[in-house]
Amino acid sequence: MTDAATDMSNRPHFTTMLERCKPLPPLRTALVCPHEKTALGGALEARDLGLIEPVLVGESARIQQVAQKNGFDISGLTIVEARGEAGAAHAGVDCVADGRAQAIMKGDVHSDTYLAAVIRRENGMRTANRTSHCFVMDIPNWPKPVIITDAALNVAPDVKNRIAITKNAIKLAHALSVTEPKVAVLSAVESVNAAIPSSAEAKEIADHGYENAIVGGPFALDNAVSARAAKLKGITNPAAGDADILVVPTIEAGNILFKALVYMAGAETGGLVVGASAPVILTSRADSAEARIASCALAVLMANAA
Repeated sequence: MTDAATDMSNRPHFTTMLERCKPLPPLRTALVCPHEKTALGGALEARDLGLIEPVLVGESARIQQVAQKNGFDISGLTIVEARGEAGAAHAGVDCVADGRAQAIMKGDVHSDTYLAAVIRRENGMRTANRTSHCFVMDIPNWPKPVIITDAALNVAPDVKNRIAITKNAIKLAHALSVTEPKVAVLSAVESVNAAIPSSAEAKEIADHGYENAIVGGPFALDNAVSARAAKLKGITNPAAGDADILVVPTIEAGNILFKALVYMAGAETGGLVVGASAPVILTSRADSAEARIASCALAVLMANAA
C-alpha cells in the first residue's frame, strides 16, 4: 500500500471514470524505470485502486531501494531486470509484445527515449495508424471532460496527420462513453482566412467525414466552448459552443492551452497515447498523483473499449 489515498472528490469527471473502471479487471502494465518515489508511488496507488497490475521494468536494486525508503509494498510484483533508460524502455515494449503486459507506463525516463521504444519498427507497438496524444481535462465547474489533442507528441502535423489525430481522439471519447462527440478543429478564427493557414486546414480536416462524431471547423476557442459566443457570431454548426474534443493546429498551441487550464484555471489532466497496439501512458515527472491515476483509468477504459 501507499501512505495515503489521493482525494479525487473535487474531480467529478475523473471520479466518474474511476467508477466505470471498478467492474473491469486491472490492466497488466509495464512500468518503465520506477526508480524514484513519484513514479513508483503513483503506479502503486493505481494498483491499490484496482486499475493496474504493475510489472516493474528497470534496475531491481534501485526499485527495491525506492520501495524500502518510502515504505512501499512491492511484494508479489514482477520485476523485469533492465539496465539504463533505453534498455528499460525496450524491455517494457517487449513485455507488451509478448503478452506479459497489456499496457505500458512511463516512469523516471525521458519521454523521447520512452517513445522511441514504443514506435520502434521491429516487434514494437507501432500500427498502421498514426500515434497521437490526448489530454483529458477535468476543469473546475465545467460540465464535462474535454479532450485536447495533440499537445505532447506530434509537433506540426499536416492535414493528413491531423485527420488521423482527430480519429484517435474520437476513439478515446467513445471509450469514455461519449457516443457522438462534438469535435472543434481550432484556429484563431471561425472562418477561412487566407492569411491564417490553419483556418483553411481546419475546414479541410472538419470536412473529411467521421463516424459517430460531429466535427466542425475552423473554430476560435471562444465559439468552440461557449454557446453564447457561437450564437453572437451566428455560428450554427452543431459542434459550436459545446465541444468534447479540441483539435489544435500545433503542439505549441495545445501545450499552451492545457497548461493554462492546469495552472490558471485549476484543471487536472490525464494523458494517453492513442493509435499504438496497446495503451501508452505518458506521464510527466511534474504530474500530480491525480494525473497519474486518471491516466491509468484512461488506459483501462481504452483497453476495454469495444
